[in-house]
Amino acid sequence: MCFSAAASFATSAVLIPLGGYTLKTAWQKDRRYLGWASFPLFFGIQQALEGGVWLALGRADPSQLHSFALGFLFFAYFVWPFLIPFSAFLVEDRSGRRLVFLALSIVGFLIGLSLFFPLLVDADRLPITIERHSIAYSSRLIWDAIAPTSVLRVVYAGIVCVPLLLSSVKSVRIFGVLITLSVIAGFLFALHAFTSVWCFMAAIISAFILFVVRGLPRH
Repeated sequence: MCFSAAASFATSAVLIPLGGYTLKTAWQKDRRYLGWASFPLFFGIQQALEGGVWLALGRADPSQLHSFALGFLFFAYFVWPFLIPFSAFLVEDRSGRRLVFLALSIVGFLIGLSLFFPLLVDADRLPITIERHSIAYSSRLIWDAIAPTSVLRVVYAGIVCVPLLLSSVKSVRIFGVLITLSVIAGFLFALHAFTSVWCFMAAIISAFILFVVRGLPRH
């Protein structure tokens, strides 16, 4: 699979205005869905940042490369493992599932903090290379001495996918199936650059949020 700055910027150019529309629609119809409605905007910003990573790699500019990579990983490591289960919590009506989703969002927040904060204080923890036409963020994590990267990825996938798949809202479950398939595809075909490839696939899938918010009755 081949990616480039052009692919990232093109995806961003579509998702950012789409995110503005979904946020406006959710605000007008049902504000519990504002978390979901923010996904296209945030994925669009994330893809714009990865476009910057591609350009900085091409120019061999380490300062810009690090800044753009930190911006990209802020979403990948910190935002998504918290925001996705929290958004599921906001729209869930069943009290038992709400507690589970809230617990997962707290765990996601703590894990995300542990993944991202060390990169802020130690630039050497973030080597970046191009492998098989994709960007590999070979972050040295504080978890490396405790568990293999594959285990951490499975935990991350569980935090992201379980609330979507267990949601009582049908459109959220459909979104969850799409996201889960993207995670499986990343595991099978892009382990060498899982973070970059999965975030790109999830960004494309986030366009589905348009159908979620357009189908909302006014609450």
